[in-house]
Amino acid sequence: MRPNALAVLFFTTFGMAGSCFGQSQKPCLAFLLKGGVTVTCESQKAQITRHGDLEGFAINDERAELAYTTSRIVKRVGAVTTSADTTTVVELKSGTSKAVDGISGIVSTCGGLFSANTRGAIPSVRDPATGEELSFQPFLWFRCSADRKTVVGTAKNPGGELYEGVPPRTKIADVGSFDAYSFNISNNGSKVAYHDGRLCVFSSPGPPQCVEPQGSALSDTPSVNDLGEVLVATGTGEECFYKSTYNFSSQRAPGAKADECVGIGYWKPSLQSIQIIEPLGRSPQWINPATAELLRKWSAAQQGGSAPK
Repeated sequence: MRPNALAVLFFTTFGMAGSCFGQSQKPCLAFLLKGGVTVTCESQKAQITRHGDLEGFAINDERAELAYTTSRIVKRVGAVTTSADTTTVVELKSGTSKAVDGISGIVSTCGGLFSANTRGAIPSVRDPATGEELSFQPFLWFRCSADRKTVVGTAKNPGGELYEGVPPRTKIADVGSFDAYSFNISNNGSKVAYHDGRLCVFSSPGPPQCVEPQGSALSDTPSVNDLGEVLVATGTGEECFYKSTYNFSSQRAPGAKADECVGIGYWKPSLQSIQIIEPLGRSPQWINPATAELLRKWSAAQQGGSAPK
């Protein structure tokens, strides 16, 4: 898609969404681009981190925190490697940070940031900054609203049905490959998004409303707001060159492997198809404008300059 065509699509799609957010506040999103966190807000795009090796991230509006995950090889025996994971949590207002080893994934849910480890046999949902452990039995994987009053999850690892309620009361979806990264809930708990080959939004009493992806399989955790608008990583049909799973570009690079580009898709039930709003990117997340501004200021402080434009 040509850059100007993308801009038209972005403003057309988000212009409709923006009216629901109020005249002065348009929706903002954050996503991984070339292994770093990028924020798009008020028609401006800013690169927040410049590591190039991030494998995941999450941002929490309520506590104004950013967390990102990296891994490093600590042992290599022939073709077998052993990796160690680290998650760094940044308090955006103070700029203080804390690195915690052993966390391979991070999600924003239940009013905070929590681990979403998928490399171990038993899921762990823990606040990396405070050590708080969350549990909503019988769920192994779960998400909850900011006030923790609405919980959705699955009792198998992965698989099983997707349910809402503790104890489980409302079945949202039949048996599927639901794991830590295939479903999410909106901030107030009114909307649930998941992908099981399709992208779906559930709002009580149901049934879910779904759309088939036009490209390859959907990936990463979807992000859904209280209006039922969803961001999701999806194949675009274009060719990209991958330095790593999360660092890729449409430009050829030495040693990079060719594969389909992954971009950021936008969908809500009134649309007939998923709309590509960013041609490259992974792990998209809705954030509010105030958090976007804090991210820009923190990024500028890290670089020793003014907030990026």
